[in-house]
Amino acid sequence: MDDSGFPKPVDDIVTTLADIYRHQGQAALAELLECCNAQIAQTEYDNWNGGTYTYELRLEVPVPIFADIESDLEKVEKGMSEKVGAICRNQGNHHLSGVTISPLSSKAISIRTKVADSQVRHIWTDGLFRLFLSHVSAHKVAVGKLKSELMLRGISGFVAHEDIAPSREWQDEIELALRSMNSLAALLTPDFHPSKWTDQEIGFALGKGVVVIPVRYGADPYGFIGKVQGFAGSLDNPSAVAATMADTLLSNSLTRREMRSAIASAFASATSKQQATILAQLITSVRDFTEREKSQIQTACQKSFYVNYADVVNPVYESLGISLASVEATEDEIPF
Repeated sequence: MDDSGFPKPVDDIVTTLADIYRHQGQAALAELLECCNAQIAQTEYDNWNGGTYTYELRLEVPVPIFADIESDLEKVEKGMSEKVGAICRNQGNHHLSGVTISPLSSKAISIRTKVADSQVRHIWTDGLFRLFLSHVSAHKVAVGKLKSELMLRGISGFVAHEDIAPSREWQDEIELALRSMNSLAALLTPDFHPSKWTDQEIGFALGKGVVVIPVRYGADPYGFIGKVQGFAGSLDNPSAVAATMADTLLSNSLTRREMRSAIASAFASATSKQQATILAQLITSVRDFTEREKSQIQTACQKSFYVNYADVVNPVYESLGISLASVEATEDEIPF
């Protein structure tokens, strides 16, 4: 039972509501629910017939999301109230009868509050794994090259000196990237620990509960990440570091799902023969793609110029257990 006394947990209600909106093609409202702070509050009590309890679902959302719906606020609240009523039927004498949405103060946002995709599209590439690259600015050129190699493997790396526009408040942007990352890579050069910012970035990641991967560029992990072995890298060989990073993210149960999805997404939108070849090699090492991800990969094999140019269709189909003959037969049945 919820702390308010309502029998159904508020997280279950909000998650179900978000899933309904997403299945109905209303991504903006689904995103609102995924980013909100939610609570249920009792608003009325009637002692007739053994007592009847009435509740309200209260949603606090980040200001940018609230601003997008403010002009239609009553309509959105009414629509959600109707859906919540359907979700929460058969709760005895407990009735959840309304929804209110209000803006969430920036001071109330925690490091675990989900960030809306619309807030970070200027930071991350859609569909890719979000990796914050914690580093010392003295090595920004080498880290920039690493970012390019990671992109070939379905990983969108955040490098502060490249990704923050001059007109934006740099500290706010770094915090936004930290709050929305899937994982953090600590690029441990000898001058890493003395930095004023790198330890704070690691602390943020640990507080958020994401995987921190140390890369030993001449220095060993320390403090709370001292027990994590990480792997050795070279600033002069970004390709090898990126390849090991991709394998590490795939092998970790906490990052595998997002990384697997990113590989499928990147393969579907490959922009070069090199990228298609690298991603195909990763695809053949994965055995648990979802049906949706398999569909993305198969579509790329059929339609992507770069995938076909890289000549990787046969091994990819083989790894997915798809017969090339059956694909060709299906294509022949399509009327034109």
